[in-house]
Amino acid sequence: MTPKEAIFAAFDLKPTQAVPATVFGGGVWTIRRWQKQFGEMIADPKAYAELIIKTNELVKSPIVYVGSGYNNYLAAAIGGKIKERPLGTPDLESHLVKETADEIVNTDVTIIENDPVIQNIREAARLVAKAIGDEYVVTVTAWGPFTLAGQMYGVEPMMKAALKKKDEVHKMMEFATKLVKQFYKPLVEEKVIPLLAISDPTGSGDLISERMFRAFSLPRLQPLLVWAKEHGVYTWLHICGNTTDKLEAIAETGASCFSLDYKVNMATAKERVGKMIALAGNVDPVSVLNQKGPDDVRAASQACIDAASAGGGFILTSGCDLPPTISLENLQAMLGMARN
Repeated sequence: MTPKEAIFAAFDLKPTQAVPATVFGGGVWTIRRWQKQFGEMIADPKAYAELIIKTNELVKSPIVYVGSGYNNYLAAAIGGKIKERPLGTPDLESHLVKETADEIVNTDVTIIENDPVIQNIREAARLVAKAIGDEYVVTVTAWGPFTLAGQMYGVEPMMKAALKKKDEVHKMMEFATKLVKQFYKPLVEEKVIPLLAISDPTGSGDLISERMFRAFSLPRLQPLLVWAKEHGVYTWLHICGNTTDKLEAIAETGASCFSLDYKVNMATAKERVGKMIALAGNVDPVSVLNQKGPDDVRAASQACIDAASAGGGFILTSGCDLPPTISLENLQAMLGMARN
């Protein structure tokens, strides 16, 4: 079974000969390791693709993430401005909405087709998929609708609007969903990527309740993920923070796999939704992967395997994106836990 086949088997809730172990994200880690800058790399899709391929020759992750760290550029493509940082992912300078959602929700989402960064991310994905896509799962990352809507509207204003101006949030969610779909559309229709990697950190249990998740996020995630499935594409959904209160609702999204933050008890998640959705996670990326040694990483990884691997449908990975300062030795220790 190739690394790609093992990941797909886990998505299909089938037992695998080996427990798959993969990197999650890793964009900042990759850029830092080779002492590059985000703006520098995305200006040259060929060089960016070669960097990703070279990195995976080191770590041999079965899932390879193109565009990790570039998620904020989708909002920039409809009028936002990017602020580069010496270390870390580029940010939006400010949210796009000044007063009401009507300022942007009627924008034609095909406007992103004129954006060079969006085109370069897609071109890099094509190059990586052509080079290593037969053996590895090549995916492209994007924010989920709730997070993207919050970026454009402003997270704090959107949290307030969710209580007092629900129509504003629904408008933003509909627009954000269209935008995410437009971003992925060529890659899905051209069969470049077999997996959508969607992160929706603002949908965290640390920010919104299960009721709010069901009211705003679930109705938008479901059709987006169904669209991917109709095109034969799997879906990876990550939501930061403690999502224990909404595990069943997340399983109802129809995602192929839910990537759990380290704050969620893996055994609890396996018991409650492990027969409905594949699970991935959830070694603590900071206190274990970044701050301890390889033996501690292996011990924490084994605890995740023991909690969730029975019966299949489990992928070992970090509980959130990789901090840029994780050692290669620690990362390889986690990935090396993939075992027969």
